[in-house]
Amino acid sequence: MEITADSKTDGFRFALGAFDLDGTVLRRDLTITEATLRSLGRLRGLGVRLVVATGRRYEAAREHARRLGFGEEDPVICYGGSVVRRINGETLLHRTLPVQASLEVLRWAAERGLHARLFLDGRIVSSPNTSAVVRHMRYLEEPGLSVVDSPALWLERSGEPPIKIVVVDHPEEIEGWLREAREAFRGRLFVTRSLPHYVEIGNPAGTKSKALAFLCERWGIGREGVLAFGDAENDIDMLRFAGHGVAVGGMNAAVREAADAVAAPIEEDGVARYIERLLGEA
Repeated sequence: MEITADSKTDGFRFALGAFDLDGTVLRRDLTITEATLRSLGRLRGLGVRLVVATGRRYEAAREHARRLGFGEEDPVICYGGSVVRRINGETLLHRTLPVQASLEVLRWAAERGLHARLFLDGRIVSSPNTSAVVRHMRYLEEPGLSVVDSPALWLERSGEPPIKIVVVDHPEEIEGWLREAREAFRGRLFVTRSLPHYVEIGNPAGTKSKALAFLCERWGIGREGVLAFGDAENDIDMLRFAGHGVAVGGMNAAVREAADAVAAPIEEDGVARYIERLLGEA
């Protein structure tokens, strides 16, 4: 049976709220405002299920979800939608990339001198740093990161399918090859840009919208009962899936066009202000 606003959420028309992290509820300095915490708390008080939907690894997603008030039984959507896992570590959904397709991506990136990273569960296997990594990446070292001369050779030897692949480059350079990458892997892989310097390549079944659909079916919630917030290209499919998708900041034209509404940027507590407005209308 589907959860309806009348039966579960005291007149509020949404039963599930999905939130991207970076640039949506998590500021650039990784802080979360009190206004954001209060607004999420008000949704919880109405019985609305809340979900983090992020491209981040599970370990980081779990840390920030806890800061947002999530409990041990609550799931997070991580790795861009390829994994759904509870805070307590129970895995509900796990998608990986085919090894052969992953090798194609890694060789394609190597031929162009691009930095590539294989994301495995709890580990990252990375090619050596480039000037783009040094300039744009927040952390050059992080837990579980191994640097190898050739991620493709490592994958050939290990045979361990990755959850996703990330390619890092200068933002202005990405403009020159992103369309080529999408064409090269169209129909087989999901290619999206989550940050100006960060392109993610994953299983087409491992997107934020597919993960949300999985949770909606599990909880008996129709997509019209989903409220979603995001700010980047990797949020577009989620915003389109949701009954009401909100582009935070509205700086990206493609994200803005995919959304039903635009909220103020995170620096102005856009998510909190938008939620408070919705609650005032309920």
